[in-house]
This record gives sequence, structure tokens and C-alpha cells, in this order.
Amino acid sequence: MIELFDNLSEANANICLLILAASGIAYQVTGHPDEWTVWVHAEDSETAIAEIEKYFQENQDIPDGNEIWSGFSRKIHIGVGAATALLAGHVFMVHHGGITFYSEKFGASASAILNGEIYRTVTALMIHADAVHLTGNMAALALLFTVVCSVQGFGVACFCLLASGALGNYVTALLYRTSHLSIGSSTAVFGALGMLISHQTFNSFRVAKPRFRAWLPLGGGLCLLGLFSEGAHTDILAHLFGLGSGMVIGSIFELSSGKPPGPLFQYLFFSLTLAVLLLAWLR
Repeated sequence: MIELFDNLSEANANICLLILAASGIAYQVTGHPDEWTVWVHAEDSETAIAEIEKYFQENQDIPDGNEIWSGFSRKIHIGVGAATALLAGHVFMVHHGGITFYSEKFGASASAILNGEIYRTVTALMIHADAVHLTGNMAALALLFTVVCSVQGFGVACFCLLASGALGNYVTALLYRTSHLSIGSSTAVFGALGMLISHQTFNSFRVAKPRFRAWLPLGGGLCLLGLFSEGAHTDILAHLFGLGSGMVIGSIFELSSGKPPGPLFQYLFFSLTLAVLLLAWLR
């Protein structure tokens, strides 16, 4: 490997690493506070410099450290807020009817969905069997949803997350047709993972050399699918179709613009997401 930049501050080194990672360029970093050195393979050096220069050309008004941290904090709050909404919903269900009642009335029953109760593809995403099931999905949602928000914006990310989960549940129902009931936000969580895979794959195809690196995000996603789909009560097909739905939706986003729309569209899609949730629960 060759030295790309040296004597970088930690903040500038982190920016370079994020750009290289998003571009699918392998790197190494060495050093200590305020004297960081970034290394890349010789054949990637020209591409790496071009991508970093492109980034700074497109971001002339670079915010200071406090502004960067403030923006990052807001994205974290969105992910944590979504996870907290799941917790609040679970507590309400436990104390007002019980999980069994809501699973029967609002779970993703394959036969009921195919008989016209489409709302179940949405409501099932907010029902969890127990605290362990809930906690795992809350943690995954807080992390992955935060990253998706940074790629698509909070409103578009909310809508795409809900759409990927609902689509995944619907395709699962089409496969099983009868005698199948699914609950939990895992389908949407894997939808978020699918959207991130699409984002990283598209970025890699644009700049990566050799091209085989563009497929690495997909390989990593499939490994995570296998890793987190073990267990007697795990619905691996729902996870798989959630992942696939997220990749399709993420690809549509990347092909349409690949950049977060403005505030007006973000609030429009956020309002649409809330409306879909409300209508689904009101049946």
C-alpha cells in the first residue's frame, strides 16, 4: 500500500475514511491523535484522490465540528425514536389485550392477507412476542435506521422502511398462502439492511476497481441474514424477502436520484408514513 495523506487531524482522517468506504476503496490508517496517515493500494490511489476531491468540490460549505456532531445527533435521535415507538407499542399491547390478541387480529397471517386484510402487512411489524424479540429488533432498528436516514433523509427513510417491511410480509404471505403467522419488525430491519446494501453496491459500481468489489456488500448482507436468522422461531423467509424488498426499494432510490430530497419532500413522506400506520391500525 502507498501513503495517500499524512499528518491529518482525527476529524479530517475520519472524513477521508468515510469517503473511501463509501467508494468501496480498501484502506488502512495509522498514527495517533492529530497525526493520522491514510494508506491505499497503489492501483486505487488515483480513484481515491479523485473521490475525495469530488467530495470537497460538492461540499464547499463544510460545517464545523459542532455542526457535524449536531446533525449526527439528530439522526441518532430518529433511530432511537423509532425504537422507542416499538417499545411504547409493546407496553400498550401487553397491558391492553395481550400480545396473543394483537397477533391474532393484526399479525401477518398469510391466509388473512390474501383474503384482503392487507393492513396486517403493516401492523404486524409493530407486534413482538416477548422482551427478547423486542429488544433485538429495537437495537437493530436504532442502528440501521439511523444510517438509512443519513442516506435518504428522515422522511423518505421512514416511508421506505415501512414499505420494505410491508412488501416483505406480503411476499411471504404469497409463498405460504395458509397456516402461517408472522410478527415483529425484523422484516423491516432487514429491509433497512437491503437499502444500505443497494446504496453501497451502487457506489462501488461507480468507482470500484476491480468490479468484483461492488458485490462485497451483498455478500456481507447475506452473511448477516444467515447469522441473525437462526433459532427455532425465526422466520428466515420473512427476513429474506424483507432484505430483497429493501434492495429493490433502495435500488429505485439510487436510480432516481441517489441523494436525499429537500425538507418539503422529507416531511411529505414522513406524513404519508404516519397516515399509512394510522389507517392500518384503524383497519
